[in-house]
Amino acid sequence: MTIELPSEIEIEVPKGGAEKRVIPILVGTFILVLLVIFIIEWAIDSQNGLSETFSPKTELFDMNGDLFNFSELEETPLVINFFASWCAPCQREMRAIEEISGLWDNRVTFIGINSQETDIEQAKNLVKETGASYTILFGGDGDLLEEVGAVGLPFTLFVNPDRSIVGRYLTDLDKDELANYLEKFFN
Repeated sequence: MTIELPSEIEIEVPKGGAEKRVIPILVGTFILVLLVIFIIEWAIDSQNGLSETFSPKTELFDMNGDLFNFSELEETPLVINFFASWCAPCQREMRAIEEISGLWDNRVTFIGINSQETDIEQAKNLVKETGASYTILFGGDGDLLEEVGAVGLPFTLFVNPDRSIVGRYLTDLDKDELANYLEKFFN
């Protein structure tokens, strides 16, 4: 059996094909650049209206449904983590916070705040699954998140004993990152 291959293969490229693809790519790139500029400007503008102190006006409740009083934590640095049960990065971060909280237990108070949850029981189940033994609070309809400048979850605040906010962090922190921020802000 013999297979003969043609000596020349001609491929016909439609005229204007490359040019037709360049325009959508340029338009898409232009839109992406505008979107990035818009997000950066929005983030800068939203930072201007942020509270520089942590003094929640929203009532928050502990796992037993009792109203939590932040004034009981005066003179204590705080790490406040906002989370939701449906947030996969929040779940990872809660485990990291649990690991670190034991090492910093006498020097810093760790608090998890579940806000905008549709099912509190799911949030309570997440607390059990992650083994979070630090203080967990529930409540708020997003006002507290807006007040502290949270634009997504998870969101973590680092708060001095005088209640001044010294750090804000969006997205999940792993154990090493969290340890570095604790050293930076509270050591």
